[in-house]
Amino acid sequence: MKGSEGPPAATVAERTEEKEEKKLHDMRKRARDIFWWPFTQHEIVPIENITVIDSRYGEKFAVHKAGNYDLITQQFDACASWWTHGT
Repeated sequence: MKGSEGPPAATVAERTEEKEEKKLHDMRKRARDIFWWPFTQHEIVPIENITVIDSRYGEKFAVHKAGNYDLITQQFDACASWWTHGT
């Protein structure tokens, strides 16, 4: 049927990408407002210093860096064993 095909795939992908970017940008404020970080005085943490982790694979995080350019970069999880092995 003509006209019931829906929007082109590129348009749907672009909208999805825009929603994901907005979610990542909003995550810093949400994290500061919702999460409790042990050993941290929350009111003195600048919002731009909050790390947003998009995903994890193996021993690395995909970290969202906001600034002039939005990018996702890999970061090694160097402290995970502190909490799991009681060191």
